Amino acid sequence: MSVARKIAKNTGLLMIASLFTNIMAFVWTIYTASYLGTAGFGILSAALALTGIFSVVADLGLSTYSTREIARTTEKTKKLLANVALIKVLLAIFTFILLYLTIIIKNYPPQTVDVTLIIGAYMIFTSFSALFNAIFQGQQRMEFQTIGNILNSSLLLMGILLAIYMGGSVVTISLAYLFASIITLIYSIMVTAWKFTVPSFEFDRRFWKETIFKALPFGITSVFTTIYFWIDTVMLSFMQGDAAVGLYNAPYKLLMVMLSLYSVYILALFPFMSKFYMESSNSLKLTYQRSFKFMLIISLPVAVGTTMLAQEIILFIYTPQYLPSVAALQILIWSIVFMFINGLSSNLLGSVDKQMAVTKITGIGAVVNIGINIVLINILSFYGASIATVFTEFLIMLLFVRLISRTEYSVGNAILRDLWRIIIPCIVMLGVLVFLKLPLLVMIVICAIVYLIGILLTKAIDDQDIAIIKSMIRKSKSN
Repeated sequence: MSVARKIAKNTGLLMIASLFTNIMAFVWTIYTASYLGTAGFGILSAALALTGIFSVVADLGLSTYSTREIARTTEKTKKLLANVALIKVLLAIFTFILLYLTIIIKNYPPQTVDVTLIIGAYMIFTSFSALFNAIFQGQQRMEFQTIGNILNSSLLLMGILLAIYMGGSVVTISLAYLFASIITLIYSIMVTAWKFTVPSFEFDRRFWKETIFKALPFGITSVFTTIYFWIDTVMLSFMQGDAAVGLYNAPYKLLMVMLSLYSVYILALFPFMSKFYMESSNSLKLTYQRSFKFMLIISLPVAVGTTMLAQEIILFIYTPQYLPSVAALQILIWSIVFMFINGLSSNLLGSVDKQMAVTKITGIGAVVNIGINIVLINILSFYGASIATVFTEFLIMLLFVRLISRTEYSVGNAILRDLWRIIIPCIVMLGVLVFLKLPLLVMIVICAIVYLIGILLTKAIDDQDIAIIKSMIRKSKSN
């Protein structure tokens, strides 16, 4: 139970940061989308998507690998940081040159070039912050990452609001991203020097070779994952223009906010899963199986509720010019059900040294996603991109579940037997959504209460789950 409490502490700390940053992200998304309009918002979104793809080259899985190795042996911290930091400097230079050449080849308008280069610099600084966050995660000191996340989001929100107040352009707003990332990196360096080890550079040829070789599967996986996360936005930019990108990213940004909440749990879980692999196979199996059920308990009602309330949500957050985004949100929201399971499954396989299998599956997903996008974007514009996203995540989920079912960590038939315990409360909640017509926030509260009562009555959350939750609450109070 002490492990559950540690997970609870780390999850709780990251959840605090996530809630805080998501509230701020919610605010700056509203202001940015309304202020820039669909075209300007499309330029910024396309720049974030393009640099997001290139960000994988700047990391190549080194951060995830560092988290795993430090979680297993904390004495590796100094050696890993010194060598990985220098590798990332070289990768950063290469990545920025590659980004610049891509912009030149694509012959972007001057304003789009400026925004993309600024966001590219932001991406580089964020990549270095990810390395220090890997240390915090591996050392299980999530409070430092929590503070860094809050600092970054606070600075970004203030910068964006200041840019809007001063009547700045999309270029000015992109500078807010760069400023926030620089300050956050400085903070991460200072904390690492204070609490763990003084950052330095080291060239150990043998260590570089071993590290890059072992991190590369994580990196390739990230390449494929990032492609099917962001390639739709980049392709929309090329094929349909900035307005379509803006209309697609309005609901997609909301999806990212929801995903960031679940990623808090995934981030907190990964070091423990890596440790369990070395120490207790049964604990790892139990952790995966329970987490699988929790992911369904959380994601299914969110998908049902958002589908029914999509128009109200879009109008509540954005302006009427984003009404065409309603159908896209109704489609996209179902991808979170599969994304939640995929993130958890990827974590499991990465923690048991099967990251190459993850790489192959995400590679299949990336290829399929690009192919479907090419066809559907031409026919259905951003609605086609939405369908491609959901189908890709569904396919990847099937491949992950099939692979894990052949291992000792399989969820087996137990999850199928429990599925009705989750579906029935969702159906009851759906009935409430159909027959009650109340203000959005009131409906959300009522549906949450109805669903919670439902899963308690059907015992979707059993006695062991309740015992774990109570333990987590006691731990959070004592901290």
